[in-house]
Amino acid sequence: MRSEIPQLEVITAISDADCEDFVSQLLFSQSWSIIYRAIDMSGLLDFLEARTGALRTVVIFKSDLPDFDADLLQGLANSKVTHICIDNIETNSHKLMTHIRGQLRLPLIFEDVNQKSGPAEVASNIALKVRKPCVITITGTVGAPGRSSVALNIANFLAVESTVNIYDADIRAPALEYFIGRADKNSEKLSLVNLVSHEKTMELKIGDSSRISVVDLGPLPPLEEVVNDRRWQAGFINRTLEETTTLIYLCKSNGLSLIRLEQFMSQFPTLLRNLPIIYILNQSGSTREDRALANRFKKMCDGETSFILPINARINTNLVEPAKRETGFGKAISEIGRIAQEVN
Repeated sequence: MRSEIPQLEVITAISDADCEDFVSQLLFSQSWSIIYRAIDMSGLLDFLEARTGALRTVVIFKSDLPDFDADLLQGLANSKVTHICIDNIETNSHKLMTHIRGQLRLPLIFEDVNQKSGPAEVASNIALKVRKPCVITITGTVGAPGRSSVALNIANFLAVESTVNIYDADIRAPALEYFIGRADKNSEKLSLVNLVSHEKTMELKIGDSSRISVVDLGPLPPLEEVVNDRRWQAGFINRTLEETTTLIYLCKSNGLSLIRLEQFMSQFPTLLRNLPIIYILNQSGSTREDRALANRFKKMCDGETSFILPINARINTNLVEPAKRETGFGKAISEIGRIAQEVN
């Protein structure tokens, strides 16, 4: 994962041009930097021997490379160079990335830790190095299932005890600024970042270990397209999902939303990593049809972490007082609190 493998550079050594192009585009879509494409063993060895940089390097290769010599390649392996063979891996986005990521591990001890430090200081430095940001990403079905209001409620609940950045990353239909403007009171610890007006660079990073980040990602495009799309928005979605520590998926209490939820569940392995997901059925009523939809939702999410939020007209206006227990409002806020505790 990019958030776990900092300063990563990639060398490809694949003789099949079509396969190499597929792998290169796949890695590019994940925002990995490809610094060299070897076409034979001699070129690969020359490049590796001349390389003196401090960045971590990954060599993704196939043994059908002209004049391939496994012993020579192994002789150039060191703590900063990882060799990954993809001989027996199908040319498939999910399988390739799962295999590649499976070969990469974050070292527990970094070379820049002071060797003269005592055991307590070294342990403290290591803990500081591997501490991961808390990134809560909220997505869901199309058709306004309530992503922005749920994102704001969770963010404000968490802002009681921590500084929180909330990102409006729904490029097509940004709504967080509008909802914050409607709220009775804004949390002093909550900061809005609106990506519609933000500079769209490949370096934009969500994760920040000093604070909690909540991302309203909007509805996800088909996941197979996201993995291979090279445009900025798809790249941002990929990077955000890589940094995400908990994903929240919302659907409305209607039949079409549940169909789309089912489609998402079938596509989710394309995301290439194990990621905790919380499923939410939003604005669930008390009619016979609503109860049937809620039962269907529970069956679909059997074994998964899931919540059902009841219908409440005030959920879009009373966004920043999660501890308030008003008549008819307490149940929705109580569930928001349980969700916030689950992700934190």
